[in-house]
Amino acid sequence: MVLKGRTTAELADAVLPALTSTVTVLKEQGEAPAADFRSTVLIALESAARSTKGGPGPAVTDMIRKITEALDAA
Repeated sequence: MVLKGRTTAELADAVLPALTSTVTVLKEQGEAPAADFRSTVLIALESAARSTKGGPGPAVTDMIRKITEALDAA
């Protein structure tokens, strides 16, 4: 996948559906691979969010919510 977006919104428009598609494909292999992928992505998000001083801001919190929704949409 080549990301051509220049803004966060443009990147999200490409990446969020790709996350949903990935989980859909993984579910075809079984629930375990899909669950493992979802867990890995969420752990990475939580780790990144905790690494910021004062915790994640509203924009980061909103993006984490959108990513979680994209993972769960499959």
